[in-house]
Amino acid sequence: MNKMFEEERILKGLFLERLNRMGVDDRRTDRFMNFGFLILAIAFLLTATAVIHQGWWWLLLWPAFSFGVVAAGYFYLGPRVFGKSERGLLAPLNRLILLPYLLYLNGIWYLLRLVRPEPAINALTETIFISRRLLSNELPEQIEHVIDLTCEFSEPEALRSGGYDCFPVLDRAVPTVEDLRIWIEKTAALEGPLLIHCAEGHGRTGVFALALLIYTGHSKTPEAALQFIQSKRPLVRLSREQWRIVQEFSKTI
Repeated sequence: MNKMFEEERILKGLFLERLNRMGVDDRRTDRFMNFGFLILAIAFLLTATAVIHQGWWWLLLWPAFSFGVVAAGYFYLGPRVFGKSERGLLAPLNRLILLPYLLYLNGIWYLLRLVRPEPAINALTETIFISRRLLSNELPEQIEHVIDLTCEFSEPEALRSGGYDCFPVLDRAVPTVEDLRIWIEKTAALEGPLLIHCAEGHGRTGVFALALLIYTGHSKTPEAALQFIQSKRPLVRLSREQWRIVQEFSKTI
C-alpha cells in the first residue's frame, strides 16, 4: 500500500513538473479563491477597526464595503460587480461604491508598471498583439481593434475610439468554454491588426491568445500555442484552471 502511494506521489510530482515547464503554474491553482478570501479578510479587518475605535474610524466602513462587494464578485456575482459596459466604462454608481478598492488596485498596477522589466506590448503575429493595460498614448497607430478582457478598469478613450470589444473577466478567473468560443469566433472574424489585453497581459490575455491561435490554425495544440506565446512574452503563465479551459476549448475545434 505504501509503495502504491509513493508511486502516486512520484507520478503527481512528474505531472506538476511538466506543467511548470510548459508555463502552467501549479502554485496559481487556487489563487483565484485565495484572492477572494484575501479581499474578504481586508473587508473584515477594516470593519473591525471601525467598530473598535469608532469616531472618525467609522469612515473605514466605506472601503470595507468596497472590498466586501469585490469579494462577493469572486465568490458568486462575477465581473458584473464592477458594472463595466460594452463601451468599456465602469458604471458611475459602481465606481463610487468601489472607489477605495479601485484606488488600491490602480496603485498596485502603476507600481508594477514601474518595477516590472517587461515591454508593454508584444507582437505575436503581423496582426495579433498582446499587452498589459495601456495608457492613452501607448496604443500603436496600426492597431484597428482592441480586445479588452478587464472588468476592473475603465478603458481609455483612445483605445475605444476605433474597433473595440469588451469581454470582461475577473482577474485570475476564467470564462466558460461557451463564452470563450463566442468571443473567439467574433474576434477571428475581424480584419486588420488587433490588440488583446488584460491588466498585466499574462493570465487572461494568455488564455484568450492561446484560444485564438488554436482556432485560427496558427497552433495545432495548446502546448505549441503556449510555447509560441512565451517566446514572444515570457512572463505569460497560466494557472491550472486557465490551462484546463484552454484544453477544453481546443477539443471543440
